[in-house]
Amino acid sequence: MELTEFRSRNDDAVANGVGIYGISVDSVFSHQAFAKELGGLPYELIGDFERKMVTDYGVRRDDVAGYSGMARRSIFIVDRNGVIRFTWIGSREQPQPDYDAVIEEAKRMAAET
Repeated sequence: MELTEFRSRNDDAVANGVGIYGISVDSVFSHQAFAKELGGLPYELIGDFERKMVTDYGVRRDDVAGYSGMARRSIFIVDRNGVIRFTWIGSREQPQPDYDAVIEEAKRMAAET
């Protein structure tokens, strides 16, 4: 699971000046309960209840049985200028990202600034 994997890599990310945020279409209350269930998270979970971010980033799913406006599992690395430097969008073929590649790209970006 991305949340716990990035929790285990949080110190490395912070040491390289990288901020991690979890974003989903769930409510803030749902995020609080989920983080507590996971034993806490060292980064913020952001609620995109109005589905603006998932729509803007092109990861909104309206094809989930009985649900509209869900988010695809995805990772974006965005630099300080708002430029997307890395994108991973989950699929059946690749349900989990290459975590090492994500961290390496974040380190590369941090070294450039």
